[in-house]
Amino acid sequence: MKKNSIELLKAEKEIINDFLSKFYNNIGYYPTVLTKYGHVTGDGSPKILKLSELEELFEPFLPVVYERKYRITAKFRLRELVDLRFIFYFIANKMLGYKLTEIGRYLKQDHTTVIHGIKEYNKLYETSPLFREKTLQLINLVKNKQNEPQALEEFDKT
Repeated sequence: MKKNSIELLKAEKEIINDFLSKFYNNIGYYPTVLTKYGHVTGDGSPKILKLSELEELFEPFLPVVYERKYRITAKFRLRELVDLRFIFYFIANKMLGYKLTEIGRYLKQDHTTVIHGIKEYNKLYETSPLFREKTLQLINLVKNKQNEPQALEEFDKT
């Protein structure tokens, strides 16, 4: 590598580390950041879950209808399952950094369905305490799997 590119790499790492420390000081945990070098957390190590591993974390929350347990990928419009899909879209995209097309491909859906699901997630998160509680439980499971601190406890009172 040339000297200039090494200096540029160091400058980019400084910017990322500065962002991570400010985020930690204000919010209380280190986020996972998607960079052109991969996913990086506050301790500098790359950490990411595969979508199949994320789906496994949703297993205890999946609804059972007529003694049949549905997967997150099922083409079924049961409200509980649809809500879980919205949470799956959000976590996969916003927390783990997967592209909309990657999420859609995994769930055998179009990327616009994922966009719609994330918009619906935002609406439900603001208006439904039960949805918010389920979201925080799943986020905590993801963080435990990635060895990150728990999500903020601000909504435990609701």
